[in-house]
Amino acid sequence: MKACNLNHLWGRLIVEELIRNGVSEFCLSPGSRSTPLAIAVAERDDVHSTVHFDERGSAFRALGFAKATGRPAVLICTSGTAVANFYPALIEA
Repeated sequence: MKACNLNHLWGRLIVEELIRNGVSEFCLSPGSRSTPLAIAVAERDDVHSTVHFDERGSAFRALGFAKATGRPAVLICTSGTAVANFYPALIEA
């Protein structure tokens, strides 16, 4: 596994640690700043990931997964106001 730059290396390390701690579900709302994390998830065969272009939908999908299985799902989005779109699902949780 070769990382092409430091951001990709950190992305892979973060995803690997999440998996080692039992996470197997990732909900991605890709953006340029989250690309290293999204690539790290996409490179893995041992996890399930879904891509949503709307952060609200992604967050509610993660909430549904967590309620149905009792296991956490990781949300990944770009920086800035995109993360604020997770808020309605967080309140619902």
